Amino acid sequence: MSHPVTGSTRTILIYATVWLIIMATQALIYLYLLGFTLQIAVSDALLSNLLFALLGLLVWYPARYIPFQRHSPVYSILAHLVAGLLMLAAWVLISVGILNMIFTDREEYLQFLNDSLAWRATLGGLVYLVLVLIYYLVSNNQKLQERTRQEERLKVLVRDAELDMLKSQINPHFLFNSLNSISSLIISNPDEAREMIIRLSDFLRYSLKHRENEFVPLNEELGRMKDYLAIERIRFGEKLICDFKIHSSCETFPVPTMIFQPLFENAILHSVYERVDPVSVHFECQPDNGYMLAVISNDYDPDVPARKGTGVGLQNVRKRIELAYRGEGSVQWSGSGGVFSVKMLFPRNLIKR
Repeated sequence: MSHPVTGSTRTILIYATVWLIIMATQALIYLYLLGFTLQIAVSDALLSNLLFALLGLLVWYPARYIPFQRHSPVYSILAHLVAGLLMLAAWVLISVGILNMIFTDREEYLQFLNDSLAWRATLGGLVYLVLVLIYYLVSNNQKLQERTRQEERLKVLVRDAELDMLKSQINPHFLFNSLNSISSLIISNPDEAREMIIRLSDFLRYSLKHRENEFVPLNEELGRMKDYLAIERIRFGEKLICDFKIHSSCETFPVPTMIFQPLFENAILHSVYERVDPVSVHFECQPDNGYMLAVISNDYDPDVPARKGTGVGLQNVRKRIELAYRGEGSVQWSGSGGVFSVKMLFPRNLIKR
């Protein structure tokens, strides 16, 4: 925890300004009310207040390392009493001793100086008390800020842990389906199985490469999604039709990695599996009032019973968007007229992380 005065140029200037005002006030009182010469007024004010200002910087350490016990304050009070007495004794002895040596021939001033020891000590004690109170307030404020920063760091760690958990649910699910498909192709069509293994390897390498980087440009993410669809097309052939419509302003927009894969997987799971006719999976992306709107839609037959899945795909995507964009993004889905659509809003101006 840094010193509240010496920690920044601004606080040093404020501290110095306050003591300069105190010096000037004391000098004017000595000069016009007590009738001392300018030399005595300036010397006394400068020496006394400069020394107390320097000693006042040291008051931070008792306030910093002597915590105030609300339920048993006796120890804190006694400790500050001792520290205050030591500081006041040092201040009075040093300042009065130097002034006595400087003005040895000014008997009137020396008499005043010796008579003023009591009120000097009293004022010094009050100033010490004020400094202690200020330092305690600053210390508590710094502790509160540090606690707030720790809580923010903890929230980020929790958020990252949730994202990692969601990713760990998505990736094995896709890998399980792909390996099953490769297994079925090895005997029936070894060449396509080999191509599928290569594409799967590239796809998984991308997933691992960006494990520590939560966001990638949209065009890079869609490039890997096209690899994924190419893998699935090996399985389904002409039965799976895919098309993309991307506005040029969206191509470099950063999106969470692997955010679209479970949606494409969901479209295939609930439409291509159940249909004999070709099924179209359409992806469209365009700007929308400060957001980027991405829509994934696919044909489906409402009369065919839905294929049972694990249920994590859409919910995981929604949760990842909420976490990644701190509640600013959204995911909605609906099905009507034989078309199932998932609409995703990505905030364009939100600073992530």
